[in-house]
Amino acid sequence: MNSNKKVLLWTLGIVLFLALAAVSVYAYSQSEDLKNKDDEIGTLESQAQTQTQPETATAENCTGDSCLSVEGLEYPAGQLPIEVSNAVKSALDDEYKAYSVYDAVIAKIGSVRPFSMIIRAEESHIASLKSVLDKYGETIPDNPYAGKVTVKSTLKENCQIGVDAEIANVALYNDQLLPKVTAYSDITSVFNNLMNASNDKHLPSFEKCN
Repeated sequence: MNSNKKVLLWTLGIVLFLALAAVSVYAYSQSEDLKNKDDEIGTLESQAQTQTQPETATAENCTGDSCLSVEGLEYPAGQLPIEVSNAVKSALDDEYKAYSVYDAVIAKIGSVRPFSMIIRAEESHIASLKSVLDKYGETIPDNPYAGKVTVKSTLKENCQIGVDAEIANVALYNDQLLPKVTAYSDITSVFNNLMNASNDKHLPSFEKCN
């Protein structure tokens, strides 16, 4: 083999090596980015409970486990006015609906992102609202949507359903429900946590897959 061919083969080998190295670096960076996004969505369960948790829990502001640190607090902690009770139950109804839609999507097209992640956060949202109802001795409604919703056949179509659902959820909290619970710091905190999670985490995730 003459020297020119050797140089050519050596050059091609170097170029191939560099190309493979670049592809490997890109693939690694993409996998790290996906992992970080999974971790971010995966932390929603704890964020919904602690995002604006007060430093000192009182009977007025505590929810869930934080109420255990309040001396002398017994359940029910009081009786909610009908308007406040209905607001919490309306919030729970909407979270039930979102959970049922996302569960139906997974049943239809498989455990795909972001549905496989966000459905876990929806479980946390539901648990937060149930804890509020339990605190005040309210009857906790069952999920009326389980097994009764229809979804689309493609990921893109279902992601648009997710976009629409999260936009509606944020509007429900902001425009209708939060104004009705201003006298209750515990319920206000829960509503704000869930609204912010929908707006800042869920909605962008659905918009990216749409």
